[in-house]
Amino acid sequence: KVVKLTPKKLMVKSQGTVVASTRIPLISELDGAVTEVSPAFREGGVFQKGEVLLRIDDTDYKAALAQARTQLANASIQMETVEAEARLAQEDWKEMESLQLGDPSPLLFREPQLAGARMGMASAEASLVKAEKDLKRTLVRAPFAGRVVSKMADAGQFVRRGQELARVFDVSRVEVKLPIPVSELAFLDPSLSSIQLTGSSNPVRVDLEAEYAGQKRQWTGYIHRTSGEIDPRSRMISLIAEVTDPYGVNATSTMAKSPLSVGMFVKADIHGRLLPKTFSLPRAALLEGGQVIVLDESDRITFRDVSIVRYEASDALIESGLNEGDRVCISRIEIPKEGSQVKPLEPMNEEQP
Repeated sequence: KVVKLTPKKLMVKSQGTVVASTRIPLISELDGAVTEVSPAFREGGVFQKGEVLLRIDDTDYKAALAQARTQLANASIQMETVEAEARLAQEDWKEMESLQLGDPSPLLFREPQLAGARMGMASAEASLVKAEKDLKRTLVRAPFAGRVVSKMADAGQFVRRGQELARVFDVSRVEVKLPIPVSELAFLDPSLSSIQLTGSSNPVRVDLEAEYAGQKRQWTGYIHRTSGEIDPRSRMISLIAEVTDPYGVNATSTMAKSPLSVGMFVKADIHGRLLPKTFSLPRAALLEGGQVIVLDESDRITFRDVSIVRYEASDALIESGLNEGDRVCISRIEIPKEGSQVKPLEPMNEEQP
């Protein structure tokens, strides 16, 4: 085989299960009876960000808001009254200033009363803010666009503050944990090798494939981080791939709309480094000790030490030790000897099978 220098894009294979990147419990922030639930509030239901999923009886909370507004109005009147009394006291004192009665008492200028009125005003304002928030909380809204995994409440049920109403997950993106041997990091972006120290890296592309509805489907994701530790038993490290819009909400083609559903098992091809100059040889061409047989101009055997970058299926990628145009023996020779003359078959170029 006549070898030829070619660029080679390295790929690392893995597989994993799709999980939601954000999965949370939906918690009630109030006590009350559930008066209404959305049609989307059921297992598998799809909802949009800000959509009302449940309504809690707001009768008591409307009454509390009215009381808070009344308290604020009363506190405001009390504040204005005390301020007016303090101004009158100051004016009276100025008129008697010529009598040289000494320093006025704080009580004379209504300073304690003013402080109490300010605190009452602040308390009333805080109560109003709380009452307004509580009334808004009677509408349980979706924190993001997502799906319902399971629900624990329904119309007519009385719920308590802190009670779990449902479990939901975000559909804007999903993650796939892809385990690979630590040694395979050498074939990927160099920044991934130090990601556990830096906590970030350049995104690395990953092509995902799975069977859906009887057909093979593909999705594209990117690896932004790795798992926090190496598995001490398997010596594997997991790369976390992230796929945006996995359910094809913003897709235009039919193929792109195939959902990458949570729980789906996928195969992954992780894009690695580009080797600008490599030789590809069948594994059968390699001898023990990392040597190959190269024929010289006289068709005599010479042994050549080569540097193997990686094995891929039935081939080996050679980084150095050969020159472009070298004729490499890819057939088995029983007892090859240095300098022995052989009769080569027609040389096979890289393009030939």
